[in-house]
Amino acid sequence: MTFEERLGRALQERNWTVSTVESCTAGGLAYRITEMPGASAYFFGGLVAYDNRVKTTWAGVPEEIFVRYGAVSQETAAAMAEGGRSRFGSNLCLAITGIAGPGGGTIEKPVGTVFIAASTPAATRTERFMFEGDRENVRQQAINAALEMGLECVAGS
Repeated sequence: MTFEERLGRALQERNWTVSTVESCTAGGLAYRITEMPGASAYFFGGLVAYDNRVKTTWAGVPEEIFVRYGAVSQETAAAMAEGGRSRFGSNLCLAITGIAGPGGGTIEKPVGTVFIAASTPAATRTERFMFEGDRENVRQQAINAALEMGLECVAGS
């Protein structure tokens, strides 16, 4: 069974809803969640927020976070997930921000650096990942990690 199937079942068992706020995966996470028949029962919506202004305006990420930590950071991922959960009104929001490549990396944050956050009413969990491969491989690994994190959060609730 795939991560998206398992997440969908767990959400339905708990009568929970999910939303997404994505940057480097460009809606791929929302796509995977909605590949499941009946996803409209638990998927509220998703936001693709490449530009920081979109993250601020639509996901509620404070501009100070970008100045202090950067767009690719644990703090930004957490704010994206918390803002998305609040604005969509979902029980769970999964957020992804990172550097999929091939360019854009730095010494501190090389290509493949991805931060994923999962926000629930009880807590917000964030994790840093270092994925390898080309742009598509980084994106797919990030999506899989987000689905797995979401499943862990719902199962642990």
